[in-house]
Order: sequence, then C-alpha cells, then structure tokens
Amino acid sequence: MLGGPAAIAAIVGACSILGACSGQEAGPRHGEVQARVDEALGECLPGLAGAAAAADAHAWPLPAGGAGATVFCRVVPVDRATPWGEVRDWVASAAETAGGRLLWSEPIAARGSAERPATPGAGDAGLRLDVGLPGLPTHTLVLYRAGDSRPRVRWGNGPAATAWRQLQARATTPVVALVIDDWGYRNDDTTRGLLALDVPLTLSILPGLAHSRRFAAEGTELALPPRASDQAGGPGSAIADRRRAAGCPVTFTLEGGDERLDARRREIFLHLPMQPEGYPEVDPGPRAVLIGMPRERIAELLDVALADLPGVRGVNNHMGSAATADRGTMADLMAALKARDLTFLDSLTAAASVAYEAALAAGVPAARNRIFLDDDHQDPESVRSRLRSLVRSARTSGFAVGIGHPHPETLAVLQEELPRLEAAGVCFVTLSELLALQGRAPTNEPS
Repeated sequence: MLGGPAAIAAIVGACSILGACSGQEAGPRHGEVQARVDEALGECLPGLAGAAAAADAHAWPLPAGGAGATVFCRVVPVDRATPWGEVRDWVASAAETAGGRLLWSEPIAARGSAERPATPGAGDAGLRLDVGLPGLPTHTLVLYRAGDSRPRVRWGNGPAATAWRQLQARATTPVVALVIDDWGYRNDDTTRGLLALDVPLTLSILPGLAHSRRFAAEGTELALPPRASDQAGGPGSAIADRRRAAGCPVTFTLEGGDERLDARRREIFLHLPMQPEGYPEVDPGPRAVLIGMPRERIAELLDVALADLPGVRGVNNHMGSAATADRGTMADLMAALKARDLTFLDSLTAAASVAYEAALAAGVPAARNRIFLDDDHQDPESVRSRLRSLVRSARTSGFAVGIGHPHPETLAVLQEELPRLEAAGVCFVTLSELLALQGRAPTNEPS
C-alpha cells in the first residue's frame, strides 16, 4: 500500500536540503539528495526495496552529478487500486520533502515489442516518473500494477525487439529472401498454398486487380530492428526532446515477454508495372511507368497504387526491361520512393538495368534479384534446380534474393524443398529483413 504525504513528511521532513537546486552547488549535493529521495520513495512505494535488488535494477551514469554519480533506475509494482494521478502526486510530495522534485511524468504501456512499441497515453497500463534535482535526476521509475506481469525493461537504446534478436542469431547461416510476384490475379489453391508455407515471404502485388487488396491484407509484423523515433519516448522522438529538456537522460525500451519469431511472416511489396522492350506491343498493363514521363506523373502513379495497397514496404518492377535501363526514368522513380520511405528490389528483367544503382544513388535501400525460379521454365525440375542455385549463391555471398510466381509447379517444389533447406541451415527472411541484416533498412513500419 501507498503511504500518505503526512507519513512521508514525518519521516524525512527534518532531512530537507534547502537550496539543493542551486546551480553552483547541485553537483556535490546530488548523492545526498539521492539518498534522502530514496528513503522517502521507499515509504511511498513499498515495492521499491525489492525493485532495488531485482536483476533489472540499473545505475545510469550521470557525469553532471560528480564522480560516480548515477540515476537509480527501478521497475516498481504499485497497488492497482490507487489511481495513477494519486501515485504521481504522492511521489512528487515525497521527492519535495526530501529536497528534490518530480521532474517528469509519462504514461507508458506495460509491455511492448519492436513492431508495436509501448506508446504514451496507453491508459492505465503504466507510468514513468523521474525525480531528483533539475538537471540532476536521482531516480527513474517504471511503475506497473501489482499482480500484472512484470514489464521487461531494457535500459538504454540497445535493440529491444526479441524477434529481431532471434533473427540476428539465426542469420549466421546463408540468408535467402523469397519474393513471389504477380499477386492479385486470382485467389485459388496455389495462392492459398503459398500463404500456408511456414517460411517468410515477400508478396509483390500488382495494383488494381480483382484480388490485390485482399492479398495486401496478408502483411504481418516483421523481425526488424526498432526505429528509435517509433519507441515510446525513443531518442529521436519529440517526447524524448521534451524529457531531455526537463533534465531526464535515461532511456529504455519495453519488451513483449511472449514475442516469438513467427515463421509465417509476410511482407507486402508493390509490383509496379514499367515499360518493357517492345512496348506497346508488349503491354505491362495500365498505370505503368513509361520512359519520358514527367517526374510528377511517376509520383502520381505511385501514390495511386499505394493508396490501393495499404501496408506496402517496398517496390519492384513488373516487366520494365526498357524503363529500368533508362537513367532519367529511374532517377525520377527513386526520388519518389525515397520521399515515401520505400525500399526497392530490382527484378533484373534486363541485364542493362540501372535501377539498383539509381536506388543507391538516391539513398533508397535496395537489392537485386539473383534468379527467377520459374519465369520461363515452369516444370518442377527446373524450379528445383534454380532454387538450389539460389541457395548456392547465398552460401557463397551470405545473402541472395530469388523471385517466383504463383504457379502450381513452384508451390509443389517449395513445399517439398523448403523444410529440407531449413534443416540444412538456410535462413529464409523477407526482403526488408534481408536488408536490415545487411544494415541497409532499419525501418520497422510500412508507409
């Protein structure tokens, strides 16, 4: 149970440190105030004693407080019957009585993950409180309701995503990203079978087809590193800027205790039609990117397609043997992708393609297709041979990307071969995960 302000005052009132907030003398007095605040908070928050001895108790270095000064970082249970506002007020009273003050208050979620991080304003889930002297905090407290699962706190800005760390640990083996093009034409046994595969897939969807939006909804959370600005008060967020301005430097991330690396991760790409050789006799379909198009028109086509396919993380070319070889067209496309925080996969439908180089020049995370599994050979043995060639390439270079299509023959080979390849140590990932493992795509949210 919480103690009242009167009880706190009786215990520590005689220990008030007048003038402790003075700029010239704050440093030497930090340790003294910290001891008094710790004693007062112990009366206000009975769970603090156990929190100080817990494995996740942390001492955050505070150079401004003098040699050896730290911020006590604690995860503390609080009686669930006490409103958070009352908890905050009593902590503030305890800090003031001990010569400090409440520096910062921030609602937090008790649990989170890399893809769905804890967010401010998450109701009655938890509370962050920082107390101490202005510019010299003594405590950072993560409060949660007694009886709830104890939140798993990672102090600092290190990676917090359990799934991401699991993927990093597995990805010491050859890494292969399988991209399946041409989604949207039909919803049949083959497409359902592909979606049922127990490996990550990147689904590249043609815009404007009968089943395009249905397959765009298959996107899932991926195993990606957290983006700092997406974390609750992460180092790149406006909340963190305000907190630092209040003199509170401690950062942390909260992890989901039951997070796991789901095998059926599904990433959504836009399969953007582009001008092929032989156009217009060879037709890429409506709303295709054509050579000579104004940059504004390319951006407009991209936006129309994205509006129809929520959750898209990247783009690869459908056809496009002519467009991807045109430097001006690719420069305009990559500028649009960069502005929308999208990645790019060069399908390499022609050896003359400059799309990959244009993407890198524009600062767009990009990869190149290593091999088509089934573009001109749909017999199972050809698909099998090409899949094995893709894996050999990954063993040689560490990473490889292969593109397939929703053909029954492709599905049959994948159903047979993928379990064997995984057992042999091949790590299958989505395209964005592959780029992240290469240090080239740190984002964790679709556009």
